[in-house]
Amino acid sequence: MGYKLELGAWSAVFAVPNALVDRYIKEADGDQLKVMLWLLRHNGRPYAAEDLAAALGITPQRVDTALGFWMKSGLICSVDTPLDTALTPNHVESPTPAVAPQPKAAPTQPQRPTAPKRMLRPDGLYISERVESSPEIRRLVEEAQNLLGKTLSPALSGTLIQAHEDYGLPCEVILMLIAYANKIGRANTSYIESTVRNWADSNILSIAAAEEKLRELDETAIAWKRCENAFGITSRRAPSKNESQFAHRWVFEWRMPDELLNEAYNRCVDNTGKVNMKYINAILESWHNAGIHTLKEAVDERIAAEARREGAHKPSYDLDEYEKYDIFATEK
Repeated sequence: MGYKLELGAWSAVFAVPNALVDRYIKEADGDQLKVMLWLLRHNGRPYAAEDLAAALGITPQRVDTALGFWMKSGLICSVDTPLDTALTPNHVESPTPAVAPQPKAAPTQPQRPTAPKRMLRPDGLYISERVESSPEIRRLVEEAQNLLGKTLSPALSGTLIQAHEDYGLPCEVILMLIAYANKIGRANTSYIESTVRNWADSNILSIAAAEEKLRELDETAIAWKRCENAFGITSRRAPSKNESQFAHRWVFEWRMPDELLNEAYNRCVDNTGKVNMKYINAILESWHNAGIHTLKEAVDERIAAEARREGAHKPSYDLDEYEKYDIFATEK
């Protein structure tokens, strides 16, 4: 009588690199894991994106994006020789009918994947390896710690590494961002992460562009402070995006003095019973267009307008139009 080991499905297996699980299991999405597992199963020969797309049931564009992720990680690489698009294993059927052979096109280089809307931070092992192996990353982390006067948390360290590696911000620009966040008391991971995304989307990828952005942020803070004082706002909350834009326009573009900011606020509340930024903006815009720069000029303009209307009060700005909006209305 003979005996054998019954392995069942375990009789045919393939190896998976430790790094795939240890470092990328949280970061990789479904397409990326499918592509990697299929390549591991059929290792030993190159495949075109069309082969993988047919085998996995996804589009070649999604395959290219997944390949870009793994090429960036260093776990796979491209080959210079033409890819054989007829090497898909026999048991994998293409969803499209067979067609006459066509001339082989040169393989396209996978594009660098778009940075995610929410950062997928690297784990502690990856952070340690990058700090150890990259002098640039090590200097970034060390100088960030010096600026903040404390050891960085793993979350913040990972955010800084991804700001440089995934979002393309130079280390000098990242350090400028950290210094500013620390100055305004918002040197936390959430604020820095959202600012990194904003700067990357706005193409703030140089020292000159960062300096201009920081100048704008400083001006906006000054402008909002003046508006708070003129409007009697005591909550000392952070302004919304629209409020910041309005404040910067009034103070630094139109050069409105505090007395006119206060007068516009008072007229808004008197006429609408609430604080309405679009209404205030309409008043200030009318004064700016009319060349009014003092409280006396604004009062004289109102008296003259009332006289022209024979006592029928109708401001030069459209009350009905702006009473519809509230403080959080989106500017158009």
